[in-house]
Amino acid sequence: MWFQKKIYHPEKIEVKESSLHGRGVFALQSFSKGETIEKAPTILLNAAEKEHLQTTSLFRYYFLVPNDKTSVALGLGYSSLYNHSIPANAEYRMDIKKRIIIIKAAQPIKEGEEITLNYNGTPNDTSPVYFKT
Repeated sequence: MWFQKKIYHPEKIEVKESSLHGRGVFALQSFSKGETIEKAPTILLNAAEKEHLQTTSLFRYYFLVPNDKTSVALGLGYSSLYNHSIPANAEYRMDIKKRIIIIKAAQPIKEGEEITLNYNGTPNDTSPVYFKT
C-alpha cells in the first residue's frame, strides 16, 4: 500500500524564513532536474468543503484539483509551504488515486536554494493565480 512506504523526505528539505513570502522550503542538498524532492500525503476535499476553507487560515495552503469528486487537496508534509514563483524551479503532480502530491525538480536546484512552484501547474505558466502576489 502507498502509505506503508516512506513518502516524506525531511532529510532533503527544510522550512525556514523566505524572502519571497514568510516561510518557504529550501534544499538541504542539490537536486538534479527530474529528481523527486518530496512525495507527501494529501487530504482530498470536495467543492462544499472547499467553500469552508475560504473562511479559514487554510485558504492559502491548498492545491486546486481538476477532478469532479475532488476540487482541492490539502498537502501535508512540506508540500503546502512551497512559495509561488514564475519561473519556478520545481513542479508538482497530484496522484489522486494514491492521495499524494509529488514535487520534482524542474531544473537543477542547488543546496541552500529555495524550492518554488508555479501554482498554475507548470514552471513557466504566466496565467494569473487565484490570489494577490
